[in-house]
Amino acid sequence: MSPDNTNDTRQTAILIFRDEGVDWAQLAADGRSKALFQKLVDWAADLKRRGLYAGVESLEQSGKTVRRKGTGLVIDGPFAEGREAVLGFFLVRVNNVEEACAIAGESPYAEIGGATEVRMLTAFPKP
Repeated sequence: MSPDNTNDTRQTAILIFRDEGVDWAQLAADGRSKALFQKLVDWAADLKRRGLYAGVESLEQSGKTVRRKGTGLVIDGPFAEGREAVLGFFLVRVNNVEEACAIAGESPYAEIGGATEVRMLTAFPKP
């Protein structure tokens, strides 16, 4: 991700929301699922207001896994175990991984016990 301001020396971090640590059945039973979604939308707006927002996406629960086996492709899955499943991600502009971790810790997802993997993006040759 390139920053909007060419003088911006910050990096982009990805906050990956993993399907770990949350009792989804209890959240639904308590009627808190919609409220959580709205909190995430509001949090994204707050990150944008603070100049930290670089993007957000959620992922469908269904998907496929593609592997090459010999000369053929095997398409199946996904078979991610609970803690390995990815629900979605936020992209934030930060100075370092510590700042990204602090931002992840303030998320509504962290408030309900959800696990967030924090990774810094690095340059990849552009086509």
